[in-house]
Amino acid sequence: MGLIFISFLFIGCYSFTGGSVPSHLKTINIQNVNDVSGFGNPEYKDLLFQNLLNNFQRDNSLKLVEFGGDCKLIVIISSINEAAISINPGELETERKITVVCDVEFFDAINQKQIFKRNFNNYDVYAVRDGQQGRDIAIKKIITRLGEDILLAVVSGW
Repeated sequence: MGLIFISFLFIGCYSFTGGSVPSHLKTINIQNVNDVSGFGNPEYKDLLFQNLLNNFQRDNSLKLVEFGGDCKLIVIISSINEAAISINPGELETERKITVVCDVEFFDAINQKQIFKRNFNNYDVYAVRDGQQGRDIAIKKIITRLGEDILLAVVSGW
């Protein structure tokens, strides 16, 4: 019984991120996140940028550098869209779905080539009665998930 518990303990501690970063890439420069969504809240780009910095620092696959870097990560919030969730005629809207889309480019500065350029998107649902606060909480959840998705694509997308 004790051996089974220890086995589960080790399995629970193991974190699988897939492949690994190529050996020639040691440092990464994460450029400030731009927001061209037109949604009008500059806090979101700053939040995503900080989230990315924290994720990469915690992961430690690549050392963060302010200038230069063996590779570069460029992230743009391209759209933030909100939509009602299925409403029948005569009913009041109770929930809204909000989607955030980011254009991400990961560039190998040593070999001077683009590793990938792709869109990442995620969504969340919030109650209309929660108003702006509910929307902000939903977007912050989305940004957290996008930061994790982008990290995983960079460190395990090989």
